[in-house]
Amino acid sequence: MQARQVALMVASAAMLMTGCGKKGPLIYPDMLIAQPPQQLKVEQSGSALRLSFDLPDKDRSGRKLQDLEAVLIGRRVYQENDCVSCKDQYQALQKVDPAFPAPAQRQGNRIVVVDTDVRNGERYQYRLQAVQKGGITGAATTTAMVKLLAAHQPPELKARSVFGGFIALNINSSIQKDATLVGYTIYRGEGSGALVPISTLTGGTTHYEDQAVQRGVTYRYAASVVVKRADGMLAESEPSAAVAISVADDPS
Repeated sequence: MQARQVALMVASAAMLMTGCGKKGPLIYPDMLIAQPPQQLKVEQSGSALRLSFDLPDKDRSGRKLQDLEAVLIGRRVYQENDCVSCKDQYQALQKVDPAFPAPAQRQGNRIVVVDTDVRNGERYQYRLQAVQKGGITGAATTTAMVKLLAAHQPPELKARSVFGGFIALNINSSIQKDATLVGYTIYRGEGSGALVPISTLTGGTTHYEDQAVQRGVTYRYAASVVVKRADGMLAESEPSAAVAISVADDPS
């Protein structure tokens, strides 16, 4: 009789471990919580800070995440005597809805947030958490501490229409002594439309030819310089003054 009771207890325990008789491992509730946002990066963009991250697509058990509702972004200004791990020092900055991210921008699975409410000389840190439907908040992840410095001087940009029907751009810039040149970002807009990045020049390349242009259309171009600061952080200048140009029928 005693042996039979032991056998029943073992069988009951086995059923509980497999979800009341269903096959598969037992998944604890805390493993269904979303993983935090991944691949956090903070860069300086002119006189602002640009935060980018990947949306979480899995829960802590590794299963595909189906109910992501938002990402909460908090920010704090770091002072010398601050508690590095204190959560209550973070102030709510933005709640990003993956379906309607504005004013943030979504590029595939990556979110870009530009924080313009920052001051030169201050140090900032960001804290991110995923929120699932029902208000379930996942574990937080934080960025490195970053310091906002004076923006790098934008480059000079010259444009000319070239025989054959394309536009050639040339960039000239001076790099600060405490920075290393990474490259340049080329922006273009049509008419009065917004300037959007169309190409990145790396290293010492300062010449760009835009072959994707049409006659009769006025294009506006600008360029920014990207450098690596002494602390290893990437920083992009403000865009240069925009240059308007069209492809001439008989360019000189």
